[in-house]
Amino acid sequence: MEETVPEIITDVVSLGVSACIDRCPVRYNGRAFDELKVIGREVADFRLKPVCPECMAGMAVPRIPTRLTGRGEDVLDGTALVKDGHGRDRTAELVVGCEACIGALRRAQVEAVVLKEKSPSCGLFLTPVGTHRDRAATGSGLFGAMVRHEGWFTIPSTALNSPLSWRDWRRRLHAWLWLKRRDLASARDLYDAWHILKLVVQGTQRGEADAIGRSLAALPKRPAAEELAALRVRIAEGLMAPTRPARARNALWKAYAHAVKRGSWPAWTCTTSMSARRPTCAAPRAWRAR
Repeated sequence: MEETVPEIITDVVSLGVSACIDRCPVRYNGRAFDELKVIGREVADFRLKPVCPECMAGMAVPRIPTRLTGRGEDVLDGTALVKDGHGRDRTAELVVGCEACIGALRRAQVEAVVLKEKSPSCGLFLTPVGTHRDRAATGSGLFGAMVRHEGWFTIPSTALNSPLSWRDWRRRLHAWLWLKRRDLASARDLYDAWHILKLVVQGTQRGEADAIGRSLAALPKRPAAEELAALRVRIAEGLMAPTRPARARNALWKAYAHAVKRGSWPAWTCTTSMSARRPTCAAPRAWRAR
């Protein structure tokens, strides 16, 4: 029986990041964050490309904070504005700054970005919309909306809140990169790729994963290239959907159980406490002896 050789991504990935989460003091109040510290030594696997749309727009540090009157997509459509705390329209300036950053990231050949969540420019999912008294709606910031149109893998800075969350996002980033670099010229190629990736997509979007499976099953023997491309895009978008911590934890346990079953990882001894309602695990004896 022919042994399967694993496919491993070994090249360093260009990763765009919001400058303020990489210790650059460019926030409206002149402060910075060190949110990338959770990555630890894994930072060597990436080439970091920090950008700040507001600085590239010519806005000062410190500066009056801005807000959106609608989602970033609405600003691009011309149905919403970017205003500062004094009510002045800063839309045109921020659009120029965002376009400059997009150009810089294109030249850097980035494949993924980590953006500061809840920012009026960089937010991806949770950017507040409206005034302080009316911020029930959330969505993408202006730069976040533009980045999502580029087809890059987008990661919110909330992915860096814990090692578990980062591990889940990195797992899906690698799956996305693997899919992007595969030559899927036939329905069989797409079936084989989906067989590998479906569990990852199910971890965030079970309903969409089931729908993708049905669409694959309904493909003709010789589907058009457009049909294959559309399904490939759906799979890629499924890999980028955010997930909840509980689902990320379950995905980690599933991956571990699969590795133990294959014999590529030593088994831990786990018991479940009825009071704690969570597993308590002990390392393998060979590890405890080290």
